[in-house]
Amino acid sequence: MTGIRRKTWGYVAATLLALICSSHPLFAATGTTIVRWNTQALVKITLTPNYATGFGAVPAVFGTQPSPVHGPDASFGGGAVDFGSVLTAKNYLYKYAAHINVFSTDPNGVNLFGEGAADFYNSTDTTSQPIQQDVFYVKSTSGSPADSNTGFSPGLPFYKTSNAVSPAQPNFAIPATITYTTYPSPIATSTTALSDFYYDYELHVPALASTGAYYVWVVYTVVAK
Repeated sequence: MTGIRRKTWGYVAATLLALICSSHPLFAATGTTIVRWNTQALVKITLTPNYATGFGAVPAVFGTQPSPVHGPDASFGGGAVDFGSVLTAKNYLYKYAAHINVFSTDPNGVNLFGEGAADFYNSTDTTSQPIQQDVFYVKSTSGSPADSNTGFSPGLPFYKTSNAVSPAQPNFAIPATITYTTYPSPIATSTTALSDFYYDYELHVPALASTGAYYVWVVYTVVAK
């Protein structure tokens, strides 16, 4: 089961210089004044899990795809990305997992970062699985047209952040936040004021994973370029 950080903010400073000079007659004294105005670009992110009808997990199978199902902590437009009960050594696709809507006043656009706050944690026996081996993201659609991904669609891994996380993990009850000193490579970029990113998730269950209830917080952060 994967939790989601719902809202982060980013900014960039822009500087406007204005030079004001006085006109003067010959031999008169002169003076100048520099006026500075610093403007921070506004960046707003809205994250919606389970964002379209038909959200949920399907096993990786060829041919006719089964109907998506989800665990009890998932709900339309909210909750967690809950794969429900899964089997070891199996792959699953979770359709319509996350929609990230971004608004920015920066003319250069934004970078979108997505990282795990920890590894995939088993709250039953306190073991962990490396998140980059288990949890992947795949570009999806808004729901129209319908998402055509399957459990065999190539995905990219989420990685555990190397930056400071609060609260200390594992902690299922409180959404995690990441304080960045060094940014990783963005998972997506945009050059427009209003952008939408749609993702499915993939779960690759290790063959030797112990029985239990697993979760990890995936934190999305948007920063103006």
